Amino acid sequence: MYRILRCRLLALATLGVAAMAGAQITESPVTVAPGRFLLEMDAISLTLDRADGAKYTAFGAASTFLSTGLAQHWDIQLGAELFISQKYEDGSFRERRSGIGDVYLRTKWRFLDDPESGSAAAVIPFVKIPTNSGRVGNRSVEGGLIVPWSTQLIGGFDFSAMVEVDFLRNDADDGYDTHGYASASLTRSVTKRVALYAEAAVGKSSGAGPAEGVVGGGVTVAFSGNSWWDVAVYRGISRGAADWNHVIRYNWGF
Repeated sequence: MYRILRCRLLALATLGVAAMAGAQITESPVTVAPGRFLLEMDAISLTLDRADGAKYTAFGAASTFLSTGLAQHWDIQLGAELFISQKYEDGSFRERRSGIGDVYLRTKWRFLDDPESGSAAAVIPFVKIPTNSGRVGNRSVEGGLIVPWSTQLIGGFDFSAMVEVDFLRNDADDGYDTHGYASASLTRSVTKRVALYAEAAVGKSSGAGPAEGVVGGGVTVAFSGNSWWDVAVYRGISRGAADWNHVIRYNWGF
């Protein structure tokens, strides 16, 4: 039973591992300017899943990335999962875990910037340092590479996409599996302060786990040019993804 629980938690956690916080699942290729900072926080996240009579619930608070620029097209990022709570129920079996999560180190280099078309692209290598407590994660160093791209479309739409490859500890805890992901989002401003977006993401491991797929959408509300909130709801469309994921995000540039 413990192995089933562990595999289930890993499968539900994989989508958006690198994009732990910030606007949407799909990463932005935009970098932070030197001397500036960007705080991206999943203020509250709630994950719900039912499968084969079992129920899984996860709650996260204040999962945060802080980025600052080193050069015009290059920044560094430090992320931390400040609180995670997980509960698994299957008949009479109960498993509860809570504690702090892991720390993430990332850097972003924007190698394409075309103002005429509004297109940009970047690469984001990252590494996860296992700092978790309360058994909310594993004890292995993990990492990967993200390549985000964005462009402006006619009609005031913004389109973003990314591909990602992660190297994560396998279910048997004796090696690493390769996990591939892809996501895309379409955003349209409604007013100067409000925008709507739709998003989809898919993922598959080189191991035996099922494919993951989610669709969803949200609304962003800007309170100033440097501060905005993002509320999103995602629905799992495959067995490997959680049924529902609700997120309230906060972003602040200073």
